[in-house]
Amino acid sequence: MTILISNDDGVFAPGIAALVQAFSKAGHEVIVCAPDSQRSAASHSLTLGRPLTVRETPFPGAAKAYAIGGTPADCVKLGMMVLCPQAQAVVSGVNKGYNAGTDILYSGTVAAALEGAICGVPAMAVSQAAERTDYVRASELAVSLFDRMMAQPLEALCVMNVNYPACDEIKGVTAALTGQIHYTETYSLIEHDGERAYVLSGGVDHTKAQSDDYEKLRAGYATVTIVHADLTDRHASNFWKTLL
Repeated sequence: MTILISNDDGVFAPGIAALVQAFSKAGHEVIVCAPDSQRSAASHSLTLGRPLTVRETPFPGAAKAYAIGGTPADCVKLGMMVLCPQAQAVVSGVNKGYNAGTDILYSGTVAAALEGAICGVPAMAVSQAAERTDYVRASELAVSLFDRMMAQPLEALCVMNVNYPACDEIKGVTAALTGQIHYTETYSLIEHDGERAYVLSGGVDHTKAQSDDYEKLRAGYATVTIVHADLTDRHASNFWKTLL
């Protein structure tokens, strides 16, 4: 099978290198279409009003690889339409840091996979704990789950979102639900030459209950969540139909 692999950490990140090796070793033809630099938290943004630069680059394990001057969604869209329209699936990652709970709304990694689903092919996003430096285990799990996803296809516009915990020996793989992740966040003011700038910083607020998938990751489980591109709350929308 021909698989388009992308990410949001950039084409030279170790996570995508491990993912390419794992899928190539499993017998797939891999085409890499990834940002030429870090694009974390790009969400599902597209580049409009300027050209996308494309540079072919050597990449061990890939049949071809392109470093693209755009967002993760740009990379998959351009890949599926122009650079490798023969791709039969999209896999994105391995991201440095979880993409769980409400964080998936900011994630370029998940957005790249969602763009694949929008283009009509099976898609998966893969992430792991930020403190992990070994991406092999998450990549191998991704291959295993990919095979199961292909055997049991997802509905249209759905993505399998996989997260790997901080520990090496996981307790298992479990399906989980997304929800809110609470942070203690602050914007720090920086003033220079009469100009103001703000820097966002903070961490998870562990005094509050967190998203189901995040809590299962903290407990040592790898998680699978099925993410849908349709964000409609159908119950609330139908209720408002009666009011309007």
